[in-house]
Amino acid sequence: MKKFILILAICFSAVGVFAQSAAQFKNDGNTALKSKDYKTALVNYEKYLAAEDTEKDPALVFNLGYCAIKLKKYAKAEQYFGQSVENKYKTSTAYLYKAKAQKSQKKYEDMIVTLNKGIAACPTKNSKLVSELAKHYLLEGQTAQKADKFEVAEDLYKKAGSVKSKLQVDALFSLGTLYYNKGAKIMQAATPTANTDPENYKAESAKAKTYFQKAIVELNKAKAIAPAREDVTSTITTIKGLL
Repeated sequence: MKKFILILAICFSAVGVFAQSAAQFKNDGNTALKSKDYKTALVNYEKYLAAEDTEKDPALVFNLGYCAIKLKKYAKAEQYFGQSVENKYKTSTAYLYKAKAQKSQKKYEDMIVTLNKGIAACPTKNSKLVSELAKHYLLEGQTAQKADKFEVAEDLYKKAGSVKSKLQVDALFSLGTLYYNKGAKIMQAATPTANTDPENYKAESAKAKTYFQKAIVELNKAKAIAPAREDVTSTITTIKGLL
């Protein structure tokens, strides 16, 4: 009996030491995080999670994601911020950082899904998520425009302009100038045929006019939001002169 009691005492003592060690990992992680030693913090937090019978700690999981993204360990960051989303801990920020981690891995479709889910899940606190989504569409639209991919750029600018964000005016302006440039390009190609092929010139002029009119519509939307934007006003004036 004494031997049995002794074994139990040793077991309980071992459990106590193990629990104390796990707690120390967490404390060391917190200390390292405060010192911006993200590598040490990440190592200690992961040791804490790997220990048996440790309590679930949503804050620690979020901090793990933060350390991972600071260390450019984007796959880990995506994992831990995904867990933070599931834990409903700092939900909007967790969605945002998960999306950033996906973007850094060039997982753009996954990023878009994450941002849209975050926007839906956080209806009263999603401005940063909306801005991040609009920024992605706007930049991708600019890239497509430079590559002379008109339809792709048009679609992306429309998506960026359809959401209310600080970039909405830029998106609408970009869409308007895309249409304006398209119309101007058509007119440039058609002008030399004004005398030699008047029917073709007439048809191409009409086509160009439709793009100028589309441009005016989008630019007027931008002006309604930001009436002081001189670039918007001057471009509208230029296009009206052509019409």
